[in-house]
Amino acid sequence: MGNNYFWIMMHRTVNILLLVLLIIIGFSSIAKQKEKGNGSDQHNAKKNNHIFMPPVYLGNSPNTRGPIRKDVLTGLLKQGLTSHDSLGNKYRVVGFNFGYAERKLYEDSVGNLVAMMDYLSEYCAGDTLSSDITHPRGTQITDNLDGTPDSTDITKSIYDRVKVGDTIYFDNIRVAKYIDAMRSAPDSDAILGKGMKFWIVK
Repeated sequence: MGNNYFWIMMHRTVNILLLVLLIIIGFSSIAKQKEKGNGSDQHNAKKNNHIFMPPVYLGNSPNTRGPIRKDVLTGLLKQGLTSHDSLGNKYRVVGFNFGYAERKLYEDSVGNLVAMMDYLSEYCAGDTLSSDITHPRGTQITDNLDGTPDSTDITKSIYDRVKVGDTIYFDNIRVAKYIDAMRSAPDSDAILGKGMKFWIVK
């Protein structure tokens, strides 16, 4: 009788332990699945949040940013901007913001020369620089550090103005994908392309 009771209790104890173990394994499996699902959701969210921006190039070159000589820059500027992606899709440049940071020397109140940047920004329709930049007319009035007016001749073309130490920017570039060799998507369907930045070197 005593032995039978002992084995009955042992059997119940083992069954209870097995049940507890199965419950623990079940919860662990559910937790892992949930963690995996969250990781997948985060990955998908990051993937869905990625916005494709076609690369834009200076002229027909592979240049998108970096140091560049003046003669190379002016030649490529006259070619306009081009855009194509790694799959061979071509895009028409609808327009862009052109920025020019010109390095100039100013005289402060005690006669010391100080290097500062003058900034020019212009929206250009299409894939080339506007005539206001390539063939400007007029004079720009700015202030020196001591408050006295400084007259900057801006009648010179950007091709003549750029020099070592200056920086050129292309931002907010809008491009429309070509449907075939002759037709592209309308301007209203244009998307943003990648910006470019160049600094002039010797």
